[in-house]
Amino acid sequence: MREGTVNDVIHSLVKDGKQQVKDVLQYISLQTNHRTHAQNLAIGQAVRRILARSFSVPMTNEIALINGQQPKALSVENVSDLADTSVFCGGNIVFLAPDEKVHDLRLQFSELGIQNDIFGVREAKGLEFDAVALIGFFSYIEERGSSNEWHNVLRWLSSSSSLTKTSSTGEKIAGVMLEDCDYRLSAPNVSDETMMLYTALTRARNNLYLIEVAQKGKKAVSLADFAFRRFSDLGLAKQVSGIDEGQVEMSAAQHKARGVLYVTQALNMSRNHAPLSSVKEKFTEAMNRFRPDKGDDKELFDKCQKHFNAVLQKHILVMYAKEKFLRNGEYNLEGRFVEVLQFEQKCSKFFTWFLGDSFLVEVVNDVRCLVEEIFEDTPYESHFKGACQTISSLT
Repeated sequence: MREGTVNDVIHSLVKDGKQQVKDVLQYISLQTNHRTHAQNLAIGQAVRRILARSFSVPMTNEIALINGQQPKALSVENVSDLADTSVFCGGNIVFLAPDEKVHDLRLQFSELGIQNDIFGVREAKGLEFDAVALIGFFSYIEERGSSNEWHNVLRWLSSSSSLTKTSSTGEKIAGVMLEDCDYRLSAPNVSDETMMLYTALTRARNNLYLIEVAQKGKKAVSLADFAFRRFSDLGLAKQVSGIDEGQVEMSAAQHKARGVLYVTQALNMSRNHAPLSSVKEKFTEAMNRFRPDKGDDKELFDKCQKHFNAVLQKHILVMYAKEKFLRNGEYNLEGRFVEVLQFEQKCSKFFTWFLGDSFLVEVVNDVRCLVEEIFEDTPYESHFKGACQTISSLT
């Protein structure tokens, strides 16, 4: 809770003498959103109403303790416009994009010299940032073929009716008849798209921006244009011609904190068997945060590099084992004495490099388990068993 609000909130709820302080604290913890302010919460709740109407997802009755700036909506012709400081200026703004769009956007940002972080929605889930810009969500939804359904559910935001069936009411919004919006069977993809948008909107603590890039060759009114108009008409967002937060750069401490976050994400990606190229990209992003021009922390840079090397060497060992020993889905070591010796040498180097590092316990244990799995119930088991027991005792 923000400073100066606690006394006011408790006083307002206990002044009639009907509630005790402990009851007030329970009320606040269950019904008050402390992450963001009322304006950001309003647009998030509007999107959640789409889930409630179309997919019977329960609404939440959150309230925010403070007011803030209204979210801003910006349309640009090209991504390159964001490199123009007269259009976009905000060194601390974190971009969120649909997961499938993140890789290409990172490449574009890098080529344009845009230094802002870009997260996919899955990466950002559970995180929050002071200033967030959602980029390309409505154009992505339109690409997926959900434009008609989204035009309809966005019109429904102006309806006070709790119904989702309109055949008997004939309700119109801005002269257009509302269509049924129970999409549980007819358009289940809208549920995923709505939840994706809701998750992204609720990552912002203070300043929230919606940015859309014009779709090339599209003459008709885009879904993004329609959505921005609807949000503007409902007082949920303000359409602007530029975003200016001031080109405030991240401090060294902020860069280091972001780098540690990237290391955590990279390790989670590795555990979830993400492609090595994606894991490497995330480690590279982390190491960049520790360089002299940013976080300036050689110790963290070296630890990050060591973490990546451990993950890389583990990958090499796993691939070697599959190539040399795996036959018809089972490990078979018959006639593979030379390869076993080579594998032993590789494992010995791995454990020499990484055993004893408290940050690499899980990676080391993964390799130990691989060794045990390969050599269990084979003539080599006794040779490796003692080493594995020693490694287990040291991790």
